[in-house]
Amino acid sequence: MGSFALFDCNLARYAVGRSCSSLRELLDALRTAPDMVLEHHMMRCALDDPFELYEFPNDLARWCWDALGDRVLAEQLGLVDPYQHETLSSLRSALVNVIEERLWGLDRSPLCRPGLELHLLGSRLIAYDTGDRFPTMTAFAEALPRMSLRSLYYHFHEARRRRQGQDDVSDWLHGLGADPGLIARVRSIDFYFLNLQQLRVQFIDIFRTHLPEPHVVLKEPA
Repeated sequence: MGSFALFDCNLARYAVGRSCSSLRELLDALRTAPDMVLEHHMMRCALDDPFELYEFPNDLARWCWDALGDRVLAEQLGLVDPYQHETLSSLRSALVNVIEERLWGLDRSPLCRPGLELHLLGSRLIAYDTGDRFPTMTAFAEALPRMSLRSLYYHFHEARRRRQGQDDVSDWLHGLGADPGLIARVRSIDFYFLNLQQLRVQFIDIFRTHLPEPHVVLKEPA
């Protein structure tokens, strides 16, 4: 296994011409919206700059909390992990089931105030090679504090889609013959429920305890 090739990414977002102002409208949208809308609002929203300010890992849960005031549903949607679904069709069914069950328990469909509508978006991920190469685990670990958060997204979140459940980092470490305990810890990160800054901190903590060179001190970014 050679050096780790670091990639970065950006999102090209675009409106799909549809918005939701009630829970029933959200349900109808989830039944019929293109897959890329689900992908954006459930996964790629982690790349939005303000996203780390919120406790919910997806746009749908955040909108139900902030705009509809439905805290029960927000928490239920926040627990739907899209990376536990092999297909977007399965994810769509899970989301629809959660909202249908919630509507059955309500007397009316909650509405948001004007200006708080959920405007549905689609996106395309644009990935590019940064040119950075890390030949060793230590070199990779030392770069973590200054590494782009979007690189972490690409090699961890997006990799789970590209590699059918495997992230790029642990696969590379496995090829290097790294400590199985380190690989297991990387693969066990509950990354979907962390913002990207928290993911970086987890990586730093893991590598800090597994580096073979005890003189290397990893500092978390300010």
